[in-house]
Amino acid sequence: MPHHSNRTRCPRALGVFFVLLSGLLLSACATRPAISPPVSIEQRAAEWQAQRRALAQLERWSFSGRVAVKDKQSDSWSAALAWQQRGDSYDIRLSGAFGRQAARLFGRPGYAVIETGAQAALSASSVEMLMQEQLGWSVPVQGFKHWLVGAPAPGMIDRYALDAAGRLAELQQSGWQIRYSRYQRVADLDLPRKLELENPRLRIRLVIDDWDLARGDADDVV
Repeated sequence: MPHHSNRTRCPRALGVFFVLLSGLLLSACATRPAISPPVSIEQRAAEWQAQRRALAQLERWSFSGRVAVKDKQSDSWSAALAWQQRGDSYDIRLSGAFGRQAARLFGRPGYAVIETGAQAALSASSVEMLMQEQLGWSVPVQGFKHWLVGAPAPGMIDRYALDAAGRLAELQQSGWQIRYSRYQRVADLDLPRKLELENPRLRIRLVIDDWDLARGDADDVV
């Protein structure tokens, strides 16, 4: 009987093996990652209501960050910002603004004080009036107290939109438009990291570097 060498069989078997292996590799490469199902409107609304209830319980907080303000009628400036809130009482400190002078604004509804390095402390019954007189512009501090944590202020809401996680992405209220571009996890809450607030005169861009939910009860908050 003629003798057939295994040398002709092995290359043929190896060729089949490599063809199969290549097919498996190509199939694996072509496999796309699973796409998460879209979040329903009902699910977003439920998550938003849970987030809103949690934020409503947030009475004492503070943060540090950076702010850039553009006055569309005049100039612009930027500053480091530290804000403490205890209920309706606030303590707002700016440094690097107003010609590199420090400024402090603190008070409660019906009473407000502003301090700068250029003059003695001044007080007024309205924080908005005091800001307008001394700075030439003003913001609704009691409304900002809610907007800064990612919630609407009490009262009428003109429009709002939610992101995929059920958090505020946009809010229009009291003549202001607020856009939230990034959040950060603090304890068990999602709090804003980057946001922009705008009305017909002012554009305010804010980056919050550090939230603290324990220091809002500082003794020097009026």
